[in-house]
Amino acid sequence: MCTNQGFKSLVPGEDVDSIYLYYCIRHLAPNLEALGNGATFKEVSKKVVENFKIPLPPLEEQKRIAAVLDKADALRRKRQQAIQLTDTLLKSVFLDMFGDPVTNPKGWEVCKLEDVAEIRSGITKGRKTKDKELVETPYMRVANVQDGFLNLDNIATIPATKSEVLKYLLKTEDILLTEGGDPDKLGRGAVWNDDIPDCIHQNHIFCVRLKEEAGFKAEYVRAVIGSPYGKRYFLRAAKQTTGIASINKSQLRNFPLLVTPIDIQMRFQEVIQKHKEDLDCQQGHLRKLDSLFASLSQRAFRGELTAKDEAA
Repeated sequence: MCTNQGFKSLVPGEDVDSIYLYYCIRHLAPNLEALGNGATFKEVSKKVVENFKIPLPPLEEQKRIAAVLDKADALRRKRQQAIQLTDTLLKSVFLDMFGDPVTNPKGWEVCKLEDVAEIRSGITKGRKTKDKELVETPYMRVANVQDGFLNLDNIATIPATKSEVLKYLLKTEDILLTEGGDPDKLGRGAVWNDDIPDCIHQNHIFCVRLKEEAGFKAEYVRAVIGSPYGKRYFLRAAKQTTGIASINKSQLRNFPLLVTPIDIQMRFQEVIQKHKEDLDCQQGHLRKLDSLFASLSQRAFRGELTAKDEAA
C-alpha cells in the first residue's frame, strides 16, 4: 500500500506511540484544518503539518492514553455495527415480503408514482418577501433528510408568509426526497411523522403525499424508491454534471412503482415502526458513547486522564 501526493503521512519515531498519535491528530483535526489554504478546496502544506504542535507526554503515558481511548472507541464501533446490522436485516425483510423490485419475481403490476401521489417542491430561500408579514418557521433542509431517517439534531428556520406555511406544511406520512447530490445518494428519503409542529420544507426537497384512496403505505413507497431498483431508475433519468446528479419533478412523477397488496405493506410498516424504536434506542446509546469519547479525549490531551477513567 502506498499514498499519493494528496496525503501527509505521519511516521512515528521511537518515542511516539502510533495509536496515541492517531487519536491525538484525530482530536486536533479541526485545529489543523483551520490552517489550510486554497480556493477550490483547503489543503495543509507539508510545512504546516511539520510545524503543528501536539502534546507529547512520556511514551508510557502515551500508551496508557491510547489504551483508554481505544477501549472507548471500540464500544462506539460496536454500537455503529449494531445499527448497520439492524438496517441490513430490514432490507432482508423487505426482500422477503416483496421480492427484489429489479427482477420482480412475484410479478407485481407497475404504476407511475403520479397516479398514487401528489408531488411538490418546497419554499425557496432568497425569494422576494418585501412588505410581507413573515413568521419564523422551521423547515427541512437537505442535511435533515437522510437515507431512511431524518436527522433532526439541527433545525433551521426561514421567514415565511402564512400562505407559504399552509402551502408547504408537512403532514404525517409525507415522504421527503432530496433533489440531488452525489449520484449514489439519488432516491435518498425518509417518512415524516410530525416530529416538529408546523414544519415546512425547502425547494431542494420533494414532498410526496400519497392519495388516501390509492392503497399505498408511505414506508413501503419510501423503501422502493430508496432501493437499488429506485437508484437505478434515478441514475438513468438524472441530469449529471461533474459528479453531481439531480432529478426533477417530472422524473419523480414517472417513477415506476410496484403495486403490492396493502395488507403486506401494513405488516412492513409495523416492522419499520419497531425498527425505528430499536434504532432510536441504539442511536441514543451511540450519542452517549460519542459524548463519553469526546470528554475522554479532551481530558486525555490536557493531561487530566485519571485512574478512574482508565477503570471505566
